[in-house]
Amino acid sequence: MADFRIRHTRKMGVFMRLDSKKKRQVNVAGYLFILPAMCFFCFYVLYPIIFVAVNSLYSWSTLKNMDFIGLMNYADLFRDKVFFKTVVNSLKWIAVTVPVQACLGFLLAYVIEERLGRGKRGSNLSKGVFRTLLFIPVVTSVTVVGIVWSKIFQPYQGTLGYYLNSLFGLSSTINVLGNSRGAIYGVMAANIWEWTGWSMLMYIGGISQIPEDLKEAARIDGASTWQEIRHIYLPSLASVHKSLLMLGIIGSLQTYALISVMTKGGPNHASEMPGTYIFQRGFTNVQMGYACAISVLILAFALILTFIQVKFLGSGNFMKKEES
Repeated sequence: MADFRIRHTRKMGVFMRLDSKKKRQVNVAGYLFILPAMCFFCFYVLYPIIFVAVNSLYSWSTLKNMDFIGLMNYADLFRDKVFFKTVVNSLKWIAVTVPVQACLGFLLAYVIEERLGRGKRGSNLSKGVFRTLLFIPVVTSVTVVGIVWSKIFQPYQGTLGYYLNSLFGLSSTINVLGNSRGAIYGVMAANIWEWTGWSMLMYIGGISQIPEDLKEAARIDGASTWQEIRHIYLPSLASVHKSLLMLGIIGSLQTYALISVMTKGGPNHASEMPGTYIFQRGFTNVQMGYACAISVLILAFALILTFIQVKFLGSGNFMKKEES
């Protein structure tokens, strides 16, 4: 009996050692599958961040003409009124464009999906047509959008001035983009027009995941349209709201092309955004170290805003169904 126990114990020990060796084996195939993505991340995301962070400590115009100055770029940056103006403009941009695009996107999605030709023949075709038409601005070149809206806001011959004069008798010489108070809001209007279709598409995806039984029960109980929206649609689309908030914050801090085409940051930096200011200091004024310092602070600002959003609202995976 004792010999049997000894042999059994030895066999168990061998099996445990073999099992531990299997656990220690590296899953080579798995690492090979993620290698392309890791290489892309390292070369196009991680390396540029490290490069910009390191070179923000230098004063340079070319890589052959670099002088180490430590934190002087950051010290100058905190005394730069234009930089703080770009931060304020970014916060304005987030506060206006993100909620407006979300509200318009939800209304369009709700009307198309729940009200347009409900129960009638050809309703799916009409829905597809409206989805396509409203999504066209999203896939249109930003340069084209900027030029078109610049013509709309153009004084004397602009479309906006013409209709304000024809319908309300106002002056047709209103120069929205040339006004230091209105320039940033003119560009916001163009941005809202361009990206509302994206918000609409996100909400269409979210609405399609709301159970039909829940909607039907609300209608049977006599719920009004507003009650349906308030108690069923808005709570069920919470993850979409969070996703749009996160994407809106990140997109606002990356705004460059529309500002560059329509106002170039003017007049007198009234519509300046971090992206256009980085370009101006780096490529126009040839102060690459200073531009790198601006980039580092904007990245830190974006990370802080994203962390706050994820901490208090969650990541907002809008394709994940809510757990019951």
